[in-house]
Amino acid sequence: MKPWGWCHAVVALVLCLTISSCSVRRVNFNEPIAGDALTFIKTGETTLQEVVDRLGPPEEIVTTTGQFIAEFKWSTTRSSSLDFGHVFKIVSPVTPSMTLSGTGINVERFLVICDDRLIVRSYAFGKVDEHAFFEFWPF
Repeated sequence: MKPWGWCHAVVALVLCLTISSCSVRRVNFNEPIAGDALTFIKTGETTLQEVVDRLGPPEEIVTTTGQFIAEFKWSTTRSSSLDFGHVFKIVSPVTPSMTLSGTGINVERFLVICDDRLIVRSYAFGKVDEHAFFEFWPF
């Protein structure tokens, strides 16, 4: 085999090992609430119980003076990682962890504001800031 052929073989092997150490994950928490699913809500008429019957229980209910605020949340978490230590499997029985990873969390919410009789007065969608962080270990 030519010296250039060995170089290609080593590069191909390293690429295969690197690709095999990749992982990608996606996790959904709760079902998203779409705008068309809310056509049944009529402000001043619909009760919080009717909203809960259709959308399920809220994550949190906060009381303020004369108001109840029901908060429905859902999120999508995406993460991916690449372990460069996996390449050392070629020459070593021990594989150090050298992981480059990234995670993004996208939290959305739907707020329902009710009066003291639990009649819907207003509602709105909200988006919490997207959280993303990267980590390179062990460096």
